Amino acid sequence: MLTATLDTTIPVPGGSMPAYVAVPATTPAPALVLIPSVFGVVPNVRATIDRFAEHGFLTIGPDVYFRTIPGPKNRENKAEFDAALDRNKRYDHEQGVRDLAAVRDYALARADCNGKWAVVGYCFGGRYALIAGADLGADAVGGFHPSNMGKELDAARRLNVPASFHVGDSDTTVPMTEVEAVKAALAHNPRAEVYVYPGIKHGFSGKGGAAYDEAVAELSLERLLNVFDELKTS
Repeated sequence: MLTATLDTTIPVPGGSMPAYVAVPATTPAPALVLIPSVFGVVPNVRATIDRFAEHGFLTIGPDVYFRTIPGPKNRENKAEFDAALDRNKRYDHEQGVRDLAAVRDYALARADCNGKWAVVGYCFGGRYALIAGADLGADAVGGFHPSNMGKELDAARRLNVPASFHVGDSDTTVPMTEVEAVKAALAHNPRAEVYVYPGIKHGFSGKGGAAYDEAVAELSLERLLNVFDELKTS
């Protein structure tokens, strides 16, 4: 169970980033930063954040697009769908990494954090999980249908913390050639796992979405939590 949820802002270079936070029943707890898809912290993502908190993680969902076109975007609304794609094209990658470092600092400074933190990336957020583990000191990382990880193969080669990534082999956004390249880059790390699910498409974890697969969503979450649970011990 969780004890509180709140909408807050996080100090970042040159501004304040809105974020949704869910606090677990038992603290101090490891922090988990959830980087969502291009659609942002939509209601379904808030529910996922709450669920991670129910599993014992101080979970933070930042609005990573606040600098351009902020807020959650409904993919069923064409104007909002187009806005989500537009802000993704305009996203400043280097600034985004600095913003993620600021979210890390916010999380670790909270009295209800046990001093450990992790990153989970959904779709767009996948590459930033690799960066967080390789360069920002994250204690564990993971992702569901994570895109653009092929752009961070160098980070994958330097990743030495526990990692858990999950993708379907029918995911046209995350081609299997990229998945194989990431697996090869992570091969040095005995604590890194990459699961590929037969017949599963992009967005399989998104409840209510066209590609949602409950069985795989639950199995992949269970596998990731098995990796992340070690962060609960000091």
